[in-house]
Amino acid sequence: MKLDSLPRLAPLLANANGEAAFVLTFGKDERRRLLIMLNVDADLTLECQRCLSDMVLKIESKTCLTPVRGLLEAEQLPEALDPLMIEEGEYLDIAQLIEDELMLGIPSSPRHEEPHCNRQEGVQEHDLPETEPKEENPFAILASLRTDRNDN
Repeated sequence: MKLDSLPRLAPLLANANGEAAFVLTFGKDERRRLLIMLNVDADLTLECQRCLSDMVLKIESKTCLTPVRGLLEAEQLPEALDPLMIEEGEYLDIAQLIEDELMLGIPSSPRHEEPHCNRQEGVQEHDLPETEPKEENPFAILASLRTDRNDN
């Protein structure tokens, strides 16, 4: 599936060229619940939030979903199964499932590994000047008022 065809994911990418490979299998568990196993693999090009250059994030997602009709049914599922809310008459949107899995794999602040980051050479975290915060006495103004009264 082409990454640029996923409308919610594409704007998050530095480069939406590329594809996501997926395998979708269906089955039933011992309680006869429908199982949807989804494996998604993709290399996403994101912008590193530390150095602002492109980086590749490899996504390898495996999930097992079970269609449910409501929150009560979802809460009763074992932890190994993820609920998939499907309303009556609604169809399974495979592209949306794949897009959801890819988006869940993106960290909130994607960054290169520390030694691989292209941060500007001249700027290091430890090069910043150390400043001690000046502690101002909140009662200093009261002291000045007191000396003004004593002068009168």
